[in-house]
Amino acid sequence: MLQTPPNPRGRPGSQTPLERVMAQSRTEGTQDQPFVRRVLGPTLDRMTDQSSVFTKNVNLEDLRYNLLRAGFPYGIRAREFLAIKVFSTALVPLLFLALMPKFSSILGFRINFLVVVLVAFMGALYGWKIPDTWLSMVIRKRQFLIQLALPDMIDLISISVEAGLGLYAAIQRVATRFKNPLSEELLRALQEVRLGRGHSEALRDMAKRADVADLSMLVTALVQAEVLGIAISNVLTVQAERLREKRSQRAREQAQKAPIKMLFPLVLFIFPALFVVILGPAMIKIMGSGI
Repeated sequence: MLQTPPNPRGRPGSQTPLERVMAQSRTEGTQDQPFVRRVLGPTLDRMTDQSSVFTKNVNLEDLRYNLLRAGFPYGIRAREFLAIKVFSTALVPLLFLALMPKFSSILGFRINFLVVVLVAFMGALYGWKIPDTWLSMVIRKRQFLIQLALPDMIDLISISVEAGLGLYAAIQRVATRFKNPLSEELLRALQEVRLGRGHSEALRDMAKRADVADLSMLVTALVQAEVLGIAISNVLTVQAERLREKRSQRAREQAQKAPIKMLFPLVLFIFPALFVVILGPAMIKIMGSGI
């Protein structure tokens, strides 16, 4: 039997069929990715590698937990978020330095080496903190939406349980009818239960992910009721009443804070306009009469 001799120069004939198929699949998989991912992806992966200086100085576990609380916005993972922080740290100083001549002409200060270094350092500091600030805003917004939707959804779950459904069937039925962060967390907990996790463990993990005090208290009450054999419908009814009362208390608290919050816009914007409208004609007459 004749055998094809090996090709030491690496021509296409030197590859086996399996190697050609694997190379073609890698090429096709790379071409399917977005342009920015193909160009910047390898560089960002090297910068966020386990041996890089950025990864050594950042706690990735805390970063993953914060992204988990935020619901992984836009599908961003921990290393990708760290890459965004690195990119922002490099970009914001350049932006500050580009705008520095304009601000120097407006504010009247001279540009020297010390000013350039100070502006670059401040830009790097702001660039490193901007993604964290954005992530904190996303977390607070998500927690607010969960807290806002919790009383109504617990009411519906309580009604469904009283109508004869089981607790988890009622959660499934109600969660599929809403599209909010709370329904996403409930459906995720149910999916974990289907995959073999315990009910109480899945609920506790859901409360930890959401990090909302009202939801944590509700989960604690449900787990204790399940352990002690208390009727779930009674627990849900009591918890729904408690959540509605707390929502009313928060609304009254916000209403009491409204006059204080309105004081600053009144002083800064509305009072000066009123003074101009009321005292303007009188001042014109006084100036015209020569008094």
